[in-house]
Amino acid sequence: MPQLRRFKPYTGPSFRRAQIIRLGRLLDMEYKPSEIADEIGIDVSAVYQSYLPNGCPHRRDKNNHIWIHGTSFAGWVKEIVERNKKVPGFPLDEDEAWCVKCCKVVTMLDPHERKIKTNLNMIYGKCSVCSGKVNRLKSGKVK
Repeated sequence: MPQLRRFKPYTGPSFRRAQIIRLGRLLDMEYKPSEIADEIGIDVSAVYQSYLPNGCPHRRDKNNHIWIHGTSFAGWVKEIVERNKKVPGFPLDEDEAWCVKCCKVVTMLDPHERKIKTNLNMIYGKCSVCSGKVNRLKSGKVK
């Protein structure tokens, strides 16, 4: 029976590098969602469908119009980006590897090291949870 792939759970909106760089253009003032979209180079529907439901700092005026503060929005985006960069369990210890079946960092049972190239070694063993094969690369350079 084929194994089902487990994907990383949705962690909120994602941003491209160019969009993050354009955040520096935002001023200490309030923008309409369409203006924010134009400034950072996205579609306005992304603001309404992804950013606002996921906690984008905004306010509504008495006419129910949405206003987004520029520098607050830039700070919120930077928090999201930093949160998405952090992967629990990394960097790995010497006897740990990522198990694709378990979708987590596990301890390797009976680890062996094999030279692949001049400065590259492969450490392989068995997963301590599911007994599947796990491996990882290690620099062969002497420290």
